[in-house]
Order: sequence, then structure tokens, then C-alpha cells
Amino acid sequence: ASGAARWITHGLLAELGVGDVAILRTPTGAPVWPDGITGSLAHDDDMAVAAVAPIGDIASLGIDVEPAQPLPDDILALVTTPADRTDAADRHLAGRILFAAKEAVYKAVYPLDREVLGYEDIAIDLNAGQATTKTGRKARLAYCVAPRVVVLAFIERDAQ
Repeated sequence: ASGAARWITHGLLAELGVGDVAILRTPTGAPVWPDGITGSLAHDDDMAVAAVAPIGDIASLGIDVEPAQPLPDDILALVTTPADRTDAADRHLAGRILFAAKEAVYKAVYPLDREVLGYEDIAIDLNAGQATTKTGRKARLAYCVAPRVVVLAFIERDAQ
């Protein structure tokens, strides 16, 4: 699945005019993007996804993919905080979308701040399509739920 996400990434990069480049990994496993490019990739057992963009209006991206199934209660308890807002989401999948959103936000924020964040450090507002980290970093969110839950988080260049 990791190879599939990288294959998708190469196609997306080609569309941006970025030729045959290796997407190396940092010691933590995060992808190393070509100069001037931001991106993210994710996979589960059945699907691989990727997103790339030239650095400009978009400073950083994060993406996550999850099964379109309710999040187990024990995981939901670890992920949810009182600041999270999920009323706009399907009530059966809201926890899964919340989980994927926090993962995507982390992937978008970490390359900028190099700070490890826990679920409790990221407040998600699915109603407004945004997230805020404990450091004040703001991300925009977009998601879909078919056939999988896929969440894209992006940090705009002028957003803290």
C-alpha cells in the first residue's frame, strides 16, 4: 500500500511538472518532498491516497484514509476533546472522521513546527471545516466518506 501511495504521488508530481524524483523517507518515515513542493500520503489495507501542491498559498498538506466504519469506543475516548465539533458529520462516522482529521492535521503541522502533538492538542471543528492546534496553528479541512473516510488538511501560507 505504501508503494501505491508513492506511485500516485509520482503521477501527481508529474502533473505539476516535477519529473522523475525519488520520494525518500526521513528516519521517522515521513516523505521528503522535492524543493518547492508540499504533500502527504496515506494508506490502509485497501486504499492509498496522496496530495501534493506547490508551496505558495498552501504551506503544508496532510491526508489520512480510514475505513468508513464507526470508531471503536475506546479509541474515540482517546481522540475526542470537549473542543471538538462534529455535528455536521454523519453521527455513525463522526468519530472516524474526527480521528482521520486529527491524523491529517498532525501530518500538515509537524513539518512546519517539528512539534509532536497528541490528539488532545488538536481541536477539530468539522462544522466549520477547520482545526486549531495548541500552538495556535490553523488548518482547513475537507473530507469525504465514500468508499473510505479521507480527510485532507491544509495550512494556508498566511495562517499561523
